[in-house]
Amino acid sequence: MKWTASTARGVGLAAVMLSMGVGLVLSGHEHVYERILPKDDTYYFVLGNSGQLRYHNVRSSSDTVVAFDTDRAFMLVEIVNSTLNFQVISRDGRTVDAGSLELLAKPMPEPKDPQASN
Repeated sequence: MKWTASTARGVGLAAVMLSMGVGLVLSGHEHVYERILPKDDTYYFVLGNSGQLRYHNVRSSSDTVVAFDTDRAFMLVEIVNSTLNFQVISRDGRTVDAGSLELLAKPMPEPKDPQASN
């Protein structure tokens, strides 16, 4: 199985992230750029094409919003209050993806006392 943000959501990591109040997942192991549809108010980005590029290696799914695998890119991120502004720029200066996303305030789980579990 190819490990992507979509498969990570399918194997239970999304449930863990949801239970921990995670609203944004940034990963980079895949050598491509991909923005995935949000699930349970959690946004998913894969930005791994800043290093070694895997040319034409995106395996888009129905969850893919934007995919880019023809050049290296980097991502600018600014968070102002609850708004995440982002711009993904290719090596030649083209904007690959950009937008503003509202990060929802999620309750943080109460910390568990490791001594209380026994």
